Amino acid sequence: MENKNQEQGKSKSTMWIVLLILSAVLNIYQWRNHTTAISNFESKVDTLVVEKVNVEQELSETKSELEKYRGISSNLDSLLNEAQAKIDEQAKKIRSLGASEKDMKTLNAKLKQQLADLQVLRDEYLTRIDSLLMANKQLVTEKEELTSTNQNLTKNLETTVATASVLKSEYIKVESFKRKGSGKYTETALAKRTHKLSICFDVLDNKIAKTGEKTVYLKITEPGGKPMGNKSTGSASFKTASGEEVMYAASSTLTYTGVKQNVCMNYEEQEDKMFPPGTYMIEVYIDGNLSGAGTCVLR
Repeated sequence: MENKNQEQGKSKSTMWIVLLILSAVLNIYQWRNHTTAISNFESKVDTLVVEKVNVEQELSETKSELEKYRGISSNLDSLLNEAQAKIDEQAKKIRSLGASEKDMKTLNAKLKQQLADLQVLRDEYLTRIDSLLMANKQLVTEKEELTSTNQNLTKNLETTVATASVLKSEYIKVESFKRKGSGKYTETALAKRTHKLSICFDVLDNKIAKTGEKTVYLKITEPGGKPMGNKSTGSASFKTASGEEVMYAASSTLTYTGVKQNVCMNYEEQEDKMFPPGTYMIEVYIDGNLSGAGTCVLR
């Protein structure tokens, strides 16, 4: 009888030990699941916060970038008003997502899509702005920029042209181009998209000047007053007829025949955003003498 009681006692002890072990295992399993769930939730929240910040930043930067072109012309302002209305509509839609969409994964995906839509909208209006600036380029630059500048340039030109044999250049025309990935060029009015300037001008007939080969130097001064040039692509310096050391952007050899001739020269930068916005001074020197001057404006 006593042995039987002892066996029953051992059996109960064993059962309690098993139950305690099972309880401990279950608690550890639940704790690990809870920890994993918290980590997953925190990860989703962090991702959502990042996407919200990205979208808000894109909204702000898009508005600021487009507003830089306001005040140039009335038709451009109308286009900017249209763009800002669409951006405001997009912003309202984005901010309503937080209230209407409760699933964080779905909300995160929708925010990413809104970010992509905003970038497409920005690029679309930048292209339209570029086209509009190209259409208005002649009216804006000739009426607003060239009048006062050319008066000063004419005085400087008359002083520099000391003798009747100095060749004169007129009708300076400047075109700005952007370089596509394919290597082809398209005309642009935006400074940030410009890679190359093409300058064409007429060297006038001069019965006194000697015919033959003439060295033509092209000096380009950017809006800040610094001469443009890249030694790796052929730029250097030369001395003017008065002995001044001048940096030139490009040079060429002209075979002068004594009659009016058209000359075209290019200056190109290999890197992006090397042309700041503003008014550029273009000066043509032939054999060290200032031959002609003009300006162009990049927005």
